[in-house]
Amino acid sequence: MPTGFARMALPAWWEDEIAQSKSGLQQAQMYFARAFHIDLVSLAQSSGPVRFQETQRKFKLSRNVVESDVSVSAHFATAIANLALVGVGTKQSIVPKDPVELRAAILQKHSCVSLSALLAWCAEANIPVLHIHKLPGKKMTGLVVREDGRFAIVLSKKGTPAHLLFHLAHELGHIANGHLQENGFVADEKIGGADAGDADEKEADAYAIRLLNGKEVSYGPGASSVIRSGVALYKAALARATQERIDVGHIILNYGNSQKNHPLANMALKSIPGESDGIKVVNSAFVQALDASKLSDDQVELLKTATGYNA
Repeated sequence: MPTGFARMALPAWWEDEIAQSKSGLQQAQMYFARAFHIDLVSLAQSSGPVRFQETQRKFKLSRNVVESDVSVSAHFATAIANLALVGVGTKQSIVPKDPVELRAAILQKHSCVSLSALLAWCAEANIPVLHIHKLPGKKMTGLVVREDGRFAIVLSKKGTPAHLLFHLAHELGHIANGHLQENGFVADEKIGGADAGDADEKEADAYAIRLLNGKEVSYGPGASSVIRSGVALYKAALARATQERIDVGHIILNYGNSQKNHPLANMALKSIPGESDGIKVVNSAFVQALDASKLSDDQVELLKTATGYNA
């Protein structure tokens, strides 16, 4: 782990001389254990390897990626997610097993299941959702954490609100389908195009599609139409989005995926008005939902440093 990144665990007021005393060293060890999901006893021992906390771990990986590539990042994200759980209400709502049920609940208050609408539901359910862009190792796309029966979600890839909407819906699919039965995490190094042999990923993808669309669907051009420009795709997607109460960005990305034309989809996304940075949407909603009075100043500082959100 880079030394500069490790220092993130320490509060701004920290001076290295503090660790020269026994009590100061113990304090530093506590900060590092908290920030990186490390077993404190192993960190305090003068001999033997430092270990992460023993929890259930599920890694969903691309070909040629191994657990060790993303393990440090996943444990850091888990520690930050556990800290986020301290800053929200303790009673969480259950994520409905049926995605259409969750969709119906959201549509009672919103025009479609957009990123902001889904984040609002998560906030009401006391499920913290945060974005961590800088990680100490290879990034995951998303991660679900379970701690004492409560869940938190971390996203970590850049993207538009439409990209992060699908990532969030996918992670909610892991929760709804009971893929995490003990304390621990499911780390999705990649989301979408699930490995045919991974039942969890297929279920989470299917959940996301039905939550966002109300049904299993892949969008394509009509029998008598050919879409040749980003503007044309945006206009066609907007017409359907308005009629069927679906996020226009999701329709565009769904089309790009099904037609294997991601450049066209990315051009179409540029026509969508409003905030184009999904990270800002996620972390502004997270900070609004966070009750800082439940956390120490050092804990709030670590959360804001990890998310990069200081507004």
